[in-house]
Amino acid sequence: MRYRPLSFIVVIVALIFITFDSNQTLRSDVLDLSDKIKIWFFNAQENIKLSYQKYLRQANTIQEYAEKLKDYSKLELELQTLQTRFNELSNFISQKSPYQNPNFIATRAYSYVGIGDYNRIWLDLDITGYPTNKIFGIVQNGNALGIAIITEKRLMGLLNGDENSSYAVYVGEQKIPAIIRYDNADPKKILADFIPSWLKINAGDEVITSGLDGIFTPGIPVGKVISVAQNYGYITAEVAPYAQKNHLDYVWLIDTKIIQTHFDSSNKDLK
Repeated sequence: MRYRPLSFIVVIVALIFITFDSNQTLRSDVLDLSDKIKIWFFNAQENIKLSYQKYLRQANTIQEYAEKLKDYSKLELELQTLQTRFNELSNFISQKSPYQNPNFIATRAYSYVGIGDYNRIWLDLDITGYPTNKIFGIVQNGNALGIAIITEKRLMGLLNGDENSSYAVYVGEQKIPAIIRYDNADPKKILADFIPSWLKINAGDEVITSGLDGIFTPGIPVGKVISVAQNYGYITAEVAPYAQKNHLDYVWLIDTKIIQTHFDSSNKDLK
């Protein structure tokens, strides 16, 4: 009795196979259905595979776009910073500078003021229109040679080493302020004077014009420090000037167009 269900199932399966084998139409339909199932399965498998690949590509694309977005955000911040700096620089440049349009005037030294005095020369320049207290800077071969003043309705050059030739300079890389004046101990040298004693000055330091006095434009070479001495609470540096006072011919005058401190042309030494 217990084997009857199993025998029944075997008989049914046998009948199905016999029927399937003997009935060509049924067999064809079953095979066709089987093929469709297989095709559907393969298509479904392929679609799943393509969908997965598409998902991976989208994920990679999203990650790539996320990285690009980060880069774009960084570039935007950098651009904003550059724009801010550009605006600041534009505002700075637009500010009025006292040295925007200095005049550089070529002139000629035509004689010494006095016999035996090689520190003073007459310069050929029409001084009409200039105030009587006007002071020019004199430049020879790119180096500061002295100053020029109006006296006796003419233009007098006071070269480095003259007791009335004085102008503002910077000393060394730190741009330490000083005043150039004559050296009565050695007429071939000049002094960078009134340097605060707590500042460090060394032999070999370069001396350039500062432009703070309105006589020269900034940065014109003056000379080189050759010695340093303490002098009643401040430092005095001896300077070997670059400009030479021999072979004077054509020189440049600098007109900074800045109102300057009045130079006392009534000094008896200038007459």
